[in-house]
Amino acid sequence: MQAAARLFEGRGTSEVTFEEISDAAGVSRALVYNYFGDRGGLLAAVYLHHFADVNQRLREAASVSDDPEARTRALIAAYIQIASDHPDTWRMLASPAIDHPKVRAARRERMVGLAAHWDGSPVARVVASGIVGMLESATLDWLEGGDVDADNFAEVLFALVWHGFGTLRFTGAQRV
Repeated sequence: MQAAARLFEGRGTSEVTFEEISDAAGVSRALVYNYFGDRGGLLAAVYLHHFADVNQRLREAASVSDDPEARTRALIAAYIQIASDHPDTWRMLASPAIDHPKVRAARRERMVGLAAHWDGSPVARVVASGIVGMLESATLDWLEGGDVDADNFAEVLFALVWHGFGTLRFTGAQRV
């Protein structure tokens, strides 16, 4: 998995062959297939490895303050920093092309966890999905365009999330 992750940096997941991965790992191609099952299983393993790292960095960012505004700013800054530090990894994580049951389950678990910070309702989960989707998509666009400095980009995203999100109130499963 680590050999595959290194090869994906700078090239993308569709350009790397199983032969290259097995050569880089010093194992047979059959062993790679045996361990991961298929290309989807390998991509899911690499994705989940990076996903766990991102989640850890986001948990660290969220713990900087109990103040919701400061926490939101820190989370947005962390998203941008992660993408800036590892753009190819970010592209992989933001790609809808990796559609594997384990990836879908991990993403859903993240949304349920985020929703739990509000009231845990289905509406809160939808809001969490919308915010994360917007952050992923906007950050991907920012990486591709590069025409907005990181601080200004973070401020725009914060204003969008904070003022849009700030209008929502949660009471059980209802939005008020």
